[in-house]
Amino acid sequence: MTLSTLHRERKQTGSFYTPPRLAKLLAQEVFCAFEKVHPQVVWSQLTVLDPAAGEGELLLAAADLLLSRRLEQETHATPAQIERDIFTRQLFAADINATALAVYAKRANQRVGVCALNLYCTDALAAQNGQSMLANWHKPGFDMVLANPPYIGQKGHADLFRALRGNPLWQPYATPKSDLSYYFFYLTLQLLKPQGVAGFITPPYFSTAQGAQLLRRTLRENATFLRLINFGERHIFPGLGQHTLISVFARGAVNLPCHMGIQSYPQAHTTLFYGPDLFLRTLPPGKEETLLTRMNQATHRLEEIATVSNGLMTGCDKAFILTDEQKKKLPLTTCEKAKLKPFFKNSDIVTYVPNQKARLWLIDFFYPNDRNTNIKNYPHLLAHLMQFKDKLLSRKQNNNGIDKQLALGRFWFGSVRRKMDFEAEKLVLPHRAAAVTAAYAPGPWYASSDVYFISAARAPYTLWTLLGLLNSAPYQTWLAANGKRKGKLLELYSAPLKQLPIPALTPLQQTQLEELTHTIYRLKAQGHAEDLSPLQNRLDTLVAALF
Repeated sequence: MTLSTLHRERKQTGSFYTPPRLAKLLAQEVFCAFEKVHPQVVWSQLTVLDPAAGEGELLLAAADLLLSRRLEQETHATPAQIERDIFTRQLFAADINATALAVYAKRANQRVGVCALNLYCTDALAAQNGQSMLANWHKPGFDMVLANPPYIGQKGHADLFRALRGNPLWQPYATPKSDLSYYFFYLTLQLLKPQGVAGFITPPYFSTAQGAQLLRRTLRENATFLRLINFGERHIFPGLGQHTLISVFARGAVNLPCHMGIQSYPQAHTTLFYGPDLFLRTLPPGKEETLLTRMNQATHRLEEIATVSNGLMTGCDKAFILTDEQKKKLPLTTCEKAKLKPFFKNSDIVTYVPNQKARLWLIDFFYPNDRNTNIKNYPHLLAHLMQFKDKLLSRKQNNNGIDKQLALGRFWFGSVRRKMDFEAEKLVLPHRAAAVTAAYAPGPWYASSDVYFISAARAPYTLWTLLGLLNSAPYQTWLAANGKRKGKLLELYSAPLKQLPIPALTPLQQTQLEELTHTIYRLKAQGHAEDLSPLQNRLDTLVAALF
């Protein structure tokens, strides 16, 4: 099997088996954390569960550590006797894949001989009468849980998540855009004994994902993080671009700091979560910590002084978005030309000055704005849309009541038209970029939902104020530390943008910031070739001084 084929299969099931070195590291971190929580631990009394055991790499690593610690405490048994006892009494492996469990059983038997292992071939999330099946397996609960759970999003797996929503045990945790791995956190909190310790290997995405807000709140209220290691751009899974986070937490309140990063920087648990969405810090503070602390104390958040929204959704871009060539071929009337709006992509956004010359055109029929429009007055646009009638009628959206219009056969409406005025002045930002890229668009500038818009700034702030702040180095630092990330890219969605700190400004500071920002914008708009870095440096210094 080729690596690409293996990747496709594992991506479909969300299963990426744990590399041995990573398994050993996670086990070591969990055992060390457990010793801190329970200084007088008797190692022969522990039970360890892996609810997504696969081929057992995590349990094998746990077995090695249990053996070494039990040998220090016990003198009456041989190493072989202790190791056999570990596999038969202390380790518990559950997995939905019988073949993977058989591999674990074979590996265990090679070490201790054929014996009765604790194996449970089942869906770890299976539940009856509102109780986990795994809870019935070991009634007292488990001292430790080690897990590299499957990472499966809801897209393309509707049946799987529909079943979870229909199960009384998981109904309280069913949220839009949640990942299957989130349910393994909830499961672990149910299966751990009080002050039991768990270690997870996951992508770091849940730390800031909008769909994981309930998970973060549940963890903050019911657990104490003891260790967080975000590997950043170091790809730990061989051959895969998987970003990796190790998180170790105890069930319940524990009076211990969380040690972050490879260098084990201690951080108080009360400082791990920040903002109304309870984002979770996974990186240790750097040299910019003083700046970030002062920014966090800012008077306002962006949502208080401006409107943040994203672009529109047509439901079928091929139908509603015309190229220049398509536009020229249509013998449009004057009123039809008025219904075509300049449409841009997020790649048209460059810092300060976006592309203003449209190469695409939006057919601007949206419900309910155009509910009284007589479509017969637009014959050439209607003829174009008729080519896509079947696809447009098959849309399942109900935004703004468009489902009722589709039921009446009125297929010519786009799906979602935001309330914002795309004709007015605004700032535009791509939803995903290597760095904050804010630009000022003074007139008609339409885009899809992968572009975010900031408009209607409230006095004394102006869009020029916000443009300068967003494009400054302090804000790059803030979002690098506190924003959402997808690998190397920042994800500038609604939540992180709305929570951007905005300082109080004196009239002099307001004037200085606006004038400097406008100067940079004007020079870039005029295409001046000179190096603008001295002006940008002045802006960075000015914004830093505001905090």
